[in-house]
Amino acid sequence: MARIVLLFVFLIAPALAADSGSVRDTSGQPVAGAHVAVLTPQGSLVAETESAADGSFTLPGLPAGSLQVRVEAQGFAPRTTSLASLDIVLDISEIRSTVTVTALRGAVDDVNESARVAAVREQELRQRPTPTIAQVLENTPGVLLQQTTYAQASPFLRGLTGYHVLNLIDGVRFNNSTFRSGPNQYLAFVEPTQAQRVEAVLGPAGAQYGSDAMGGAIQVLTPDPRFASDRWETHGDLQVQGASADASGGVNGSVALANATTYWLIGASRRRMNDLRAGGGIDSRHTFRRLFGLDTTLTRDLLGSRQQDTGFDQWGAQTKLAFRLPRQQSLTLWYQRGAQDNVRNYKDLWGGLGRLQSSFAPQDLHFGYVRYEKLGVGLLDSVSGTVSVNSQGDGSIRQNLRATDTATHDRNRVTSWGYAAQATTHIGAGHALVFGGEFFRERIDARRFNFNPTTGVAATARALYPNGSIYTPSGVFVQDTALWLGGRLRWTGGLRWTHVGFRTPEDLALGVIDSSQSFRDLTFNTSLSLRATRWMSVFGVVGRGFRAPNLNDLGAVGLNDLGFEIPASDASAAGALLAATAGENALSKGQPLGGLAPERLFNYEAGVRFHAGRFSARIQAYDAELYDPIVRRTLLFPAGNVPARLGTLDVTPIAPTPQQQAQGVVTVRTAFDSRAVKAFVNDGRARYYGGESLVEYAFSSRWRLESGYAFIAGRDLFPNRPIRRLPPQMGHLRLRHTPTGRRPWLEGRLSFAGPQSRLSGGDRDDERIGGARSRNDIAAFFNGARVAPYIRDGVFTPTGETLRQIQDRVLPAGIAPTDATRVALHLATAGWAVIDVLGGYPLAESVDAHFGVLNLLDRNYRLHGSGLDAPGINAFLGLRWRF
Repeated sequence: MARIVLLFVFLIAPALAADSGSVRDTSGQPVAGAHVAVLTPQGSLVAETESAADGSFTLPGLPAGSLQVRVEAQGFAPRTTSLASLDIVLDISEIRSTVTVTALRGAVDDVNESARVAAVREQELRQRPTPTIAQVLENTPGVLLQQTTYAQASPFLRGLTGYHVLNLIDGVRFNNSTFRSGPNQYLAFVEPTQAQRVEAVLGPAGAQYGSDAMGGAIQVLTPDPRFASDRWETHGDLQVQGASADASGGVNGSVALANATTYWLIGASRRRMNDLRAGGGIDSRHTFRRLFGLDTTLTRDLLGSRQQDTGFDQWGAQTKLAFRLPRQQSLTLWYQRGAQDNVRNYKDLWGGLGRLQSSFAPQDLHFGYVRYEKLGVGLLDSVSGTVSVNSQGDGSIRQNLRATDTATHDRNRVTSWGYAAQATTHIGAGHALVFGGEFFRERIDARRFNFNPTTGVAATARALYPNGSIYTPSGVFVQDTALWLGGRLRWTGGLRWTHVGFRTPEDLALGVIDSSQSFRDLTFNTSLSLRATRWMSVFGVVGRGFRAPNLNDLGAVGLNDLGFEIPASDASAAGALLAATAGENALSKGQPLGGLAPERLFNYEAGVRFHAGRFSARIQAYDAELYDPIVRRTLLFPAGNVPARLGTLDVTPIAPTPQQQAQGVVTVRTAFDSRAVKAFVNDGRARYYGGESLVEYAFSSRWRLESGYAFIAGRDLFPNRPIRRLPPQMGHLRLRHTPTGRRPWLEGRLSFAGPQSRLSGGDRDDERIGGARSRNDIAAFFNGARVAPYIRDGVFTPTGETLRQIQDRVLPAGIAPTDATRVALHLATAGWAVIDVLGGYPLAESVDAHFGVLNLLDRNYRLHGSGLDAPGINAFLGLRWRF
């Protein structure tokens, strides 16, 4: 059943727009023949023209509202601005100041916006290797890119990732109810060449977009339509590229057919990334290093210089059909297909755990929408309606250490139909308004079977998520932006009401009962920005984020980062106790496990912007508190009342630590994993605080210097301890030279991160970070199938040691008093610094080359929390032909 809920949002632009302007270069000379296009925030073309010989242009009959102006001219970087000022200055190099549409659901200059927004444009998307689209956000202050395996990337925004970060495509919600709390792979389903621009908003955006936008929001914006004159015109491009670190190669192309009223784009891409070579050809957390204590160079000699099973294939296709209809109407249809093949989870294989199988299949996306928009409807500046479909396929095959272990096959597909309506208007010259609504209905189709290699029998089992579950997020919101003091003072305030429903159908054979739950919340944000002088502005932001429990919290069953997980409802029914951590040595907090409730985040930030001639800077500090976070916790049971089953799973007790024994509690394990069973619960309160800066200086029109820095601290408050996966301090410095004419541009870049030693208990246990292991883990790996080729007559041939000798060397009794005691291999993620050099050369008017060497000194390093080491020295070359 579909329903449309109307939302009321107060948008962000001056009510009345100028209708004439000029285009000049940085020396003040007019630029003739520049293409000037006016678009709505949702990408519909309103008007277009070209600049005259004196650089002037006129845009007749523009409606009031939040519009953006895009200006392009041969030999200059494109420029996007708002209608507030139409005196356009084009530069030969890319500049950061731009119009963004994500922060407030409408177009606004980022120099006037209080929220921190990072925008990456098409030129940057194509200038260097991007294994996944998330890589375009590298060197963005406040963003850390985590990779569990090479085919996946999960951006951390101000310390939060997974389902705490909302992803959007052209304003349509991309998240679904199966997103995990930790790093996930789903943004990588979007092929990088399908995007024209990527924006990231740091800080909660719940009032604009609803549940999940707590750390921020990432929006992928697809290519804007480029209409032609009355006759049909054809344009397109073809690009090939390759890189050395992953021995990769790829090709992508697109063709657009357009006239004055119709635009049709078709594009496709195909890429192959082979196994990745890390810096120095070594793997700092290889399974042989973690469990057998081998030197990294010996491991390299045994298995080669590449991280085995990190390669993958990716392909995509997309099409956009847009119509300019009479009476300022437009209709846009977009569809994209994306898929990854041969994806393996490196951290489960040679990257740390040593399992026999851990692969992801299928990994695919079908995403599309139809959007209608009309300008000037009575008192409204614009109205629009969108119907969307978002179907994501996610499957896996997992098998533990031995060839006789059961192989678990999961097949999940989430199909979400979305319905949205939006309108904008204004009140006088001081207020701009937008209102609209949205409703999404997700259906989850999930299957699991367990294959017994010994008998050859496959048995149906309870799936990772209850099959046939329905999840329905919807919401209404209101937002007002007011301009006072001649536009020097800007205030924005917004409210959003969200409702989320969840229902699972009964399947008694698999232990699933018929149930339904719902969650509601009222979210707000407000900001104030004052242009104190011609060159300085100050701003402050207060906002609230909200996240309702999703299907991953409420019903997930399966193997994940820190062990096997079950729903909290199954555990509480068996008398589980709340643990203080997710570690194997967790202790009880002395209270029973309860049901799940929504989590909330309050964010406060303030900052200052400078813009004076060639110098610009933005500095902000923030303080965010997360209440009732939904976190993973180890399940504990009274020693005298240990269940034999949890839901439909058989469990066995694990020998308690001395501290657990003193409390009279034990943990339990399943046959699928030797670690303690976990569940998601509401527990405690957390605080994140830090700051970000971005400084840019133009020595001339050809030379630019940019530096960025971010620092974040975070603590669980009850009890006071380090927070899970907290990013380290990070920064970058880059110098770019962009000459005029047909000459190469060059850029040198230094990127760095400090060490991260503030590790939580879960971090120390995580094979990607602390790499904790026990003597039992060593024994299980020694007797597993992956190491079998190196075992002869009970001896590990590379070192000539028996199992007992390896255990005594790696974890002697003085360090590990019992075989179950887990000891961390690393107590910190090391800091690092790398140098990159990249550039481009216009070979002809329509042919460009881009090239470079990344990690020039071949440093070995790892982004904090990642499941593999970062690429070593990486030479790349690409060619692009435009027609």
